[in-house]
Amino acid sequence: MKMFCTLLFTFILSSCGGSGSPSVPDNTPLPSPVPVDNVPDSNTFPGSSWETSDPSDVDMTQAGILEALNYAFESSRNTQGVVIIRHGVIVGERYANGKSKDSLATSWSTGKSFASALVGIAKEQGFIDSIDLPAENYLADWANSDKSEITIRAILEMRTGLAPASRGDSNIYTFGGTNGDQLAYALNRSPRTTPRTDNWAYQNTDSMLLAGILEESTGQNVRDYADIQLFSKIGMTADWWTDEAGHAMTYCCIDATTRDFARFGLLFARNGRWDGEQVVPADWVAESITVPSGTSNQYYALQWWVSPSGGYFYSAGLHTNNIYIFPDLDLVVVRNSLYSKIGDSSIRSGSNYHSTLEPGDWNNTEFLSYITNAITN
Repeated sequence: MKMFCTLLFTFILSSCGGSGSPSVPDNTPLPSPVPVDNVPDSNTFPGSSWETSDPSDVDMTQAGILEALNYAFESSRNTQGVVIIRHGVIVGERYANGKSKDSLATSWSTGKSFASALVGIAKEQGFIDSIDLPAENYLADWANSDKSEITIRAILEMRTGLAPASRGDSNIYTFGGTNGDQLAYALNRSPRTTPRTDNWAYQNTDSMLLAGILEESTGQNVRDYADIQLFSKIGMTADWWTDEAGHAMTYCCIDATTRDFARFGLLFARNGRWDGEQVVPADWVAESITVPSGTSNQYYALQWWVSPSGGYFYSAGLHTNNIYIFPDLDLVVVRNSLYSKIGDSSIRSGSNYHSTLEPGDWNNTEFLSYITNAITN
């Protein structure tokens, strides 16, 4: 799993530094369980708030949960929040000093997985006929250009074959693109290799193209479409940042609480179903976490990372702002880094930006093994 982290941090955008509160002591107890009416199971969903259960109620040991939390909150790891969900209830939760369940965290590139989910919803609703269509059908700037072979699927797979943008891929965030229009910055690239050949390259500018595709296909701003078709369906409150031209930054930058990020994880753990409603099509969930054939990266699907040997898939953001999903175990784990929002707006500009702290010596396998080993049945 160390290879995952190395690969991820090599490609994703750089954060602006910042400061945060120190982590809580290792002996912080688990939250007091709230009695539940029935034994939690795979049909249990949170209402307006989450229920908290003793780990033993969902066949887990408290000792294993505490080991995971203690690992995450070593002072060098700069963790803001961790939430562990099994069978739809919280069985482990902790926050840094000065932070709480109500504190906002940020997604960084975990936002890519949200954008992927929206593409699946738009396809189900008939706004997108097929992800194998040329992206130029929904990106007017590409019409009748040398990019006609690039499909929506190629974009989702990070296999467009496009060269990096003129100022570099990470500078889509740093400089705000062209006159504050990050979509224009992402569109203005030249083909370098044939799409969907052995040319996987992690590019934020590829994911930013999804904003244009969703806007054109649905006729709605991505923020509004996400609120109506996704966030409100699962009881999630989220603030998706935009560039100065009003385009949602579909490669990153959703602010929400750690608990609300867990709602999205639970949605995918349950194959896109939420309390009786199919929010994301089940076939899209399956497709979006299936690594395509012919790719040089055997761990990346449609804006999701996949760990075949670990039995889970996950959305991964800079500085380990991650959502880990174990569908066979009905288990969701969210980890967020210490976050400071600079400025008073969610429009990315020189005075409004994100700042998170990188965890030192973080290992997904070690962290998650404490949790999975805590499962007794």
